Amino acid sequence: MLRSIFIAISFLALTGCMMTPREGPLSVEIEQQSVQNDYLVVDVDADIVDGLNGFNPVGLGSRFRKSGNYTPISAVGVGDILSVTVFEADNGGLFSGESGNSANFPNIVVDRDGQISLPYSGAITVKGKTPVEIQNLVVSSLEGKAIQPQALVNVVRNESNVVTLNGDVTKPGLYPLPTKGARLLDIVALAGGTKFAARETFVTLQRGKRQGVQLMKTIIEQPNENIYVSRGDRIFVSHDPQRYTVLGAVQKPSVYTFDAATISALEAIAAAGGLQDARADATGVFVFRYEDPAILDSLNISYNKMRLGKVPTIYRINMKHAKSYFYAQSFHLRDKDSVFVSNARSVEISKVLRLLSQATGSVGNVVGTYNRFD
Repeated sequence: MLRSIFIAISFLALTGCMMTPREGPLSVEIEQQSVQNDYLVVDVDADIVDGLNGFNPVGLGSRFRKSGNYTPISAVGVGDILSVTVFEADNGGLFSGESGNSANFPNIVVDRDGQISLPYSGAITVKGKTPVEIQNLVVSSLEGKAIQPQALVNVVRNESNVVTLNGDVTKPGLYPLPTKGARLLDIVALAGGTKFAARETFVTLQRGKRQGVQLMKTIIEQPNENIYVSRGDRIFVSHDPQRYTVLGAVQKPSVYTFDAATISALEAIAAAGGLQDARADATGVFVFRYEDPAILDSLNISYNKMRLGKVPTIYRINMKHAKSYFYAQSFHLRDKDSVFVSNARSVEISKVLRLLSQATGSVGNVVGTYNRFD
C-alpha cells in the first residue's frame, strides 16, 4: 500500500514537471490554432508590404468632400446681421434724400423665419441665400417702385455660419466662416494651434449624422484630408499618443509610444532591445492586429465574411531570411498593434530536460525515503 502511494506521488511530480511555463504560444501553435480561434495568419512578403502601404483608408476627404474642387459658399442664416444699401438711377425716387439717391440699412437681423424686411420691399426670405442672391431679391422687390434700383448686401456679423472647435487647442470656441470658406487647418490656426505634437493629435469632425477621425499629421501632409468645413460642423481635437506592445523573446518587453510619425516592425523590435539569441525563434516574429476588411479584400486574402467589424489578423515575419529584414523595415505598425516573438522549440525542450533531471532526482529521493521506511 505504501509503495503504491509513493509511486503515485512520483508520477504526479513528473507530470507536473512536464507542464513547462512560458510567456506565449510557439510558432507552430499559433498556426495550428488559427482555424479553431477564427483568426488569420498571413505570411509577410513584398506583395503584402506593398499592398498595406498602398492602401488608402476612408479619410475625411472621401467621407465629407463632394469633389476635389468643391469650395463652399457662405450662406445667410437665422440670426445673421446684414447691411443693405439701395441705389436709384435718378433723383425723385423712393430713396432720394440729402445724401443722394441711395439709402443704407446697416443692421438688419434675419428673423427666426429666415426673413428680412425693407421699406417698400416687404418681407424677403433670405435664409440659405448668398449676399449676391439677396441683392437680386431686393432689386426684384423694388422693380416698378424705385427708379432702376440696385442693391448691395454685406454680412456684418455671421451668427449662424460658424463652426464649433473644442478639445486640445489653445482657444476653443465658436468660429465664424469667411465668405470664401475655410479649411480644417484654417480653423485650428484661428484657435492658436494644437497643444500637442501633430503625430499625437487626432481631429474628429461631426457633420450632421456623419463623423470622421484623422491624425493631425495626416491632415497636414495630405491636402485632400484638409477639407473645407461647413456651417454647423463640430470639430474636436484630442491628444491620444499612439502605442504598440512588444512581447515574448525580446530584451525589453513593454508598451511603447510612437516617437515618430511611423514605426516599422524592425524599429519596434530594436526599441525592445532586439531578439534574445538564447530564446527567440527567428521564424516566429508576429504582428497582432485587428485588420480592416477592406484592406484584406484589397490583398485578396480570404476571411470569414460573417464576422462583423475588423478581422483578427496575425502577420508573420520569418527573420531567418535576409530579405525579411527589408519587409520588417517597410511594415508599418499601427496604433494598438502587438509584436510577439515566440520561443524557439529547442528552448522548450531544454526546459523539459531540466525539469526531468530535477524530477529524476526527486524520484530518487522518494525511493530512498521509501526504502528507509521499508
